[in-house]
Amino acid sequence: MIHALVLPFVLVAASSAADPAAPDKFVVLSEFQVWADPVGPEVYQEFNKLYLTKGRCHSFMLYPRYEMFVWDAARMKCWVDEAVALGAFNVFCLGDDTRTAQGRLFTPTGLNPELAGTYFEIVEYAHRRGLMVSVEPVGLPKPRDKEHFAAWLATWIGPSVPKTRRADIIKLSIEWFGAFGNNPDIAAELEAFFEASREVNPQVLVYVDSIGGKWRQPQPLHRWLLSQYPGTIVSHYLNVDQVEAFREIGARNMMVQINPCEAVLGGPAHLFLYFHETVTFLRKAMRQRVRYVSLAGVNYAYSRRDFDLFLEVIRPHLALVPDVDSLRKTLVADEIRDPATKEEVRAELLDARRK
Repeated sequence: MIHALVLPFVLVAASSAADPAAPDKFVVLSEFQVWADPVGPEVYQEFNKLYLTKGRCHSFMLYPRYEMFVWDAARMKCWVDEAVALGAFNVFCLGDDTRTAQGRLFTPTGLNPELAGTYFEIVEYAHRRGLMVSVEPVGLPKPRDKEHFAAWLATWIGPSVPKTRRADIIKLSIEWFGAFGNNPDIAAELEAFFEASREVNPQVLVYVDSIGGKWRQPQPLHRWLLSQYPGTIVSHYLNVDQVEAFREIGARNMMVQINPCEAVLGGPAHLFLYFHETVTFLRKAMRQRVRYVSLAGVNYAYSRRDFDLFLEVIRPHLALVPDVDSLRKTLVADEIRDPATKEEVRAELLDARRK
C-alpha cells in the first residue's frame, strides 16, 4: 500500500561528490523505475496461482490478459510522491516493459495517442516534484534508421513538446534492439538512435542498459559503443560482478540496477520482494563505489517499510545531482583500450548466430 505521508526531498549538492570532507558521498544518480501498474488485487491472486502451480510468477506470464495492467496518471502521481518521500532518488523512470489493454506507451510511430495525455501528465508531475524523468521505451520504429528514429523521438522529446513534459533521460536497453538474438545490425541501429537523439534534442541524455547472458561481460559491441560515444553510462541488471570487468577495458561510467521483486534470477518474481538479496546487491555496489544506481519494477510487491530500510545502505553515499546538466558534469570519458569497429561487431554477432 502506498502511504499518504510525503516527506521533504532534499538533494545533496553535486559538488559534495568531490568534497574531501565527504569522501563516501559518490552516488549522483538514483533511479526509481516503475512499470504499468497491476490493475488491482486480482492480479496478485493470479500471480499466486502461477506461483503455486509453476513456482514462479511474472507479469509476462499473464499475457495476453493485457487488461490486467494499466497506465493511470493518478496512480503514477502516487508513485512519484513515494519516490520523493523515500528521499533517496532523483530520477523517476517510466519503463514500458509491461503491456496494457491500451498498448504500450510507445508504438513504432511514436508516443501512443491513447496514452499520450496520461504520459505527459506523469512527466509534468514528476518534474514539479523536483525529479528528473527517464523513459525506457520498448516499441521502437522500423526500420531502425536515423530518419525513422528522429520522427519517432519528435513525438515525445521534440521541440513542439514543452520542456516540463519532455523526458530528461532515455534509458536505451539493448534488449529492445534484439541483443538476445545477436542482432548483427545492432551497432548501426544504436548509432542511428544516438545521432537522431542528438538531432531532435541534444539536451536529453541517453544511457545504455545492458542485459543478461553474455552481455554481462564486455563484448565487441560495448567496446565499439564506448569508443564511439565516450562518456556513456552503461547499466547492468541484477549483478555487480561485471563492474570491474568493464572498468578493466576502460569503461568509466558504470551503473547497476536491482529489481527488488526479481532479485532471484529464474525464480518467482512479481509477488515477492527480496529484501536480503537487494541489500546484498546494494552493499556490493557501494563497496565498488558505483555512482549510478537504479531500482526497477518498484511498483510490484512494494513495501514502504522494506524500501525505507534497505535504502539505508545507499543513503550515506548519496550526492544526488538536481538536473541533467549537473549529471553530465559527473561523466568521465571512457578510455577503451581495444576499440572495436561496427564491422567487427557485426562479424562477431553473425558468428554467434551461426553457433
